[in-house]
Amino acid sequence: MTQRIALVTGASSGIGKATAELLAKNNYYVFVMARRKDRLEAIRSDNIEPIQLDVTDANAIEAAVKHAVATKGRIDLLVNNAGYGQLGAIECVSMEAAHEQFEVNVFGYARFMHAVLPHMRSQQSGCIINIASILGKITIPGFGWYAASKHAVEALSETLRSEVMKFGINVIVIAPGLIKTEFAEKELELLKTVKHPSAYQKLVDALPRLLADEPKAPGPEIIARAVLKAAATSFPPIRHALPGDSKTAVISRWFLGSRLFNWAVRRKMKL
Repeated sequence: MTQRIALVTGASSGIGKATAELLAKNNYYVFVMARRKDRLEAIRSDNIEPIQLDVTDANAIEAAVKHAVATKGRIDLLVNNAGYGQLGAIECVSMEAAHEQFEVNVFGYARFMHAVLPHMRSQQSGCIINIASILGKITIPGFGWYAASKHAVEALSETLRSEVMKFGINVIVIAPGLIKTEFAEKELELLKTVKHPSAYQKLVDALPRLLADEPKAPGPEIIARAVLKAAATSFPPIRHALPGDSKTAVISRWFLGSRLFNWAVRRKMKL
């Protein structure tokens, strides 16, 4: 069987790392990308090649994609995963922080899609999997800028899917809920950098409670398995929400409607 070629961003930990390692065990040669070179080197193997880069650096992305094509001849799979969550009330998160959230979570994905699509069109095949979030479909107070970025990823993915399906390219969204990674810890660290007036104290206190179950959540392997399955299917579902409680949240939002769902969320958060 011909070895397939994959690019995975944000691969130094969590979902990206688990995905890269699973793909490498299943006949993929994987170019793994992240800023933390030491962590990338730790997963280097015969089928995993690290490339240090920042997803806000368009030139570095173009160079990485050219290197993949020059050395392997094709790109079969792009897994856009690099991202982070900026917590805080919308009023209080600075415009600089909001811009950075979109630079990484939205434009970082777009830069990679721009770079790989010409090659995928040329070979008349390919798969792009964008890791979004259940917050791409629902909203929670305090997660506004992060949710906005993931709503944007949903919209871009849905539009792109219609634009490139005639070239044999699949575009899939995988929307995790709470997963046991370093993600929640980093979100709470960023929350500390945002200055909130006392009027928002209940919100600030509620956010750690919402993320407290992260250690009990499923590990990133559940998302890695979904990526592998989606990439191997000729006609994959266009969207996965994982784990089960994430699906329930999205269905509840649809069933209850915006007003009632948001009331239930505020009540849970004691706002």
